[in-house]
Parts: sequence; C-alpha cells; structure tokens
Amino acid sequence: MPAVSSFVSNITQDRFIPKIVDQVWDGNVLTMRLMRNPKTWRGGTQIIQPVWISKPTTGGFYSGFDTFTTSQETKTTQASINPSQIYWSVVLAGIQLAVNSGDAAVVDLAASEMQIAAEALRQAIGDSVYSDGTGTSSKEFVGLQAIVDDSTSITTYAGISRSSYPVWKATRTAQSGSLKISDLATDFDAAQIAAEIPTIMITTPAVFSIYEALLTPTVSHQFSMNDFRMTGEGMARVGGTLAANQGFRALTFRGIPVVADPKCTSGYIYTLNENHLSFYQLPQPSEFSRKEYNGFGWTGFKEPINQDAVVGQLLMYGQLFSDSPRTHARRTGVTS
Repeated sequence: MPAVSSFVSNITQDRFIPKIVDQVWDGNVLTMRLMRNPKTWRGGTQIIQPVWISKPTTGGFYSGFDTFTTSQETKTTQASINPSQIYWSVVLAGIQLAVNSGDAAVVDLAASEMQIAAEALRQAIGDSVYSDGTGTSSKEFVGLQAIVDDSTSITTYAGISRSSYPVWKATRTAQSGSLKISDLATDFDAAQIAAEIPTIMITTPAVFSIYEALLTPTVSHQFSMNDFRMTGEGMARVGGTLAANQGFRALTFRGIPVVADPKCTSGYIYTLNENHLSFYQLPQPSEFSRKEYNGFGWTGFKEPINQDAVVGQLLMYGQLFSDSPRTHARRTGVTS
C-alpha cells in the first residue's frame, strides 16, 4: 500500500507554503532602474522642456571696420510631453474574503492579489518602455523606439520635428554581419557628446550571450568583466559569478554595464545615457483620498451597488522622456 493513501490523507491536513512564487515574469531590468528614482511631475497638462536646438551664427572674426551681424536668431524650442495613464484591477468576492480568514488563510488573499497586480502593472510598464507609444490607440508610454530613432520610423518626438532639427535625432544602425566589439564602440562613440558618455547598454538575453562569447581570452584583457547588483543608490560591483541579486547579469564595455533585459526588443542593443532619460510620475490627487501601494496609487476597495464583492485599482500617471535623444543609440537586427 502506498505510504500516502486515503488511509493517511483522510485524517492528515495538507501543508501549504505561505508564499506565492512567480512562475510568469522573466525580468524587467530597465524599468526597475528608471522607476527607482522617478522625477515628480508637479501638475500641468504637459511637461515643457526648453531645448537648445540650433547653433548661433551672429559672430565670427572681423577686420577693421567690418560690420557685425546683429540679427536676432531663435536658437531654442520647446519639447513637450503628455502624461499616460495605466491601471490594474484587484477584484474579490465577499465569499472569497470570508473563507480566506482565520487559521485557514495560509496566504492572505487580498495581500497576494495586490502584490500580483502591482507586479503585473510593472511588467506592463516594462513592455511600454520599449515601445514607440502608438499602442492601445497611442495611450501607451512613449518608449525607446520613439526616443532612440533617427526619423526612420518616428519623424517627430516630443513635438519637435527631426527633419527640421537633425540634432534631435538619435543614432540608429542596422547590424551588418556578425556582431563585433567595434560595433559597440561605434554606438558608444555616437552617443558620446563631449564629456558626456553613455551609462548603460541594454540588450536581450540572446544578444547578451553573443557579446559574452566575444570576450575570449585573446581580447578580454581590453575589457572589464565585473558583476553588478542593484543597490538603493544604483548598480554596484560584486565579486563571484556573473549573477546579481535582482535576477539579471551584467558585463561591462568601456566601464559601463552591458545588461540583459528580457523586455528588450529582439535583436536590439540600446546604448543609453540615463542622465538624459527620465521617468516622470504624477502624484495621485488627494481629492480621491488615494493611498500609495508599492509605488502606485491605490484607490482603495469599492463596493459595487449590485454585487457582493469589492473592486480596487492600482493606478499610475506618468511618461518616459529624454531631453537629448542624440545621447542615445540603438543597433537593430543582431542575430549572431
């Protein structure tokens, strides 16, 4: 007779582990970094960022009684962005809350549903971070495919035409042949403006492995192969294997992290300057008496007038914005 049969199971209680284990999401590296310290959007229908968009020409060398150019030039314009909104619902029936109580409630139902909804919201934001902003009838965040473009796909970003102002373009390169170290150097150089250098390279796990394979013993002396982990202040080096306590790995190139993010678009490598890439978040309106939960606004549970249930939403208002697209680059079509 089996050790565990009805003879035993009829009089023995099941043992539940009091924790919900994630079997769905793969990772969300860039969003985690961007939302670690979001900038506050303090009201207003738009964020308006004045930008210096053209070089002045009313000066130069002269001789003797040469006349000066004194015409006034408009050298600035305004970049403008609108907020996007995102939500996730938490729905519970009265009977579900009733039975999930007392000693029988191994895992608190309301708390676990809140946790799952918050993570689902973060993951949806992570998908949108890599988008061009046109999804869901252009309600999504205006992501990297719009920001890091040379007008191949997105001709106008933040209200500024890239045709009229070429300095508003990022660098976009289609990969030719197998990836080489020199390709990363090209992207790094393209995104470097004077003393401002990129701060991170983001790619897919597959392309990360391609780059890792390039770091053979014959060239590894030219590069730093350090590990990183996320801390409250950012990313810090750690020893040991190529692993990090937040579930991602990082190599380095020219001293900046090269990170694998499962959310990244297939075949892409983004070279980003995070000093010119920010996530703006609008505070929840106090008139709605909303509270914060896990970084998001929480409406609180509301009771429908015709159901024995409660419904609440996690909400966020915000937008991803770059005030200098030329400090970023992307490489597409990397397959080997």
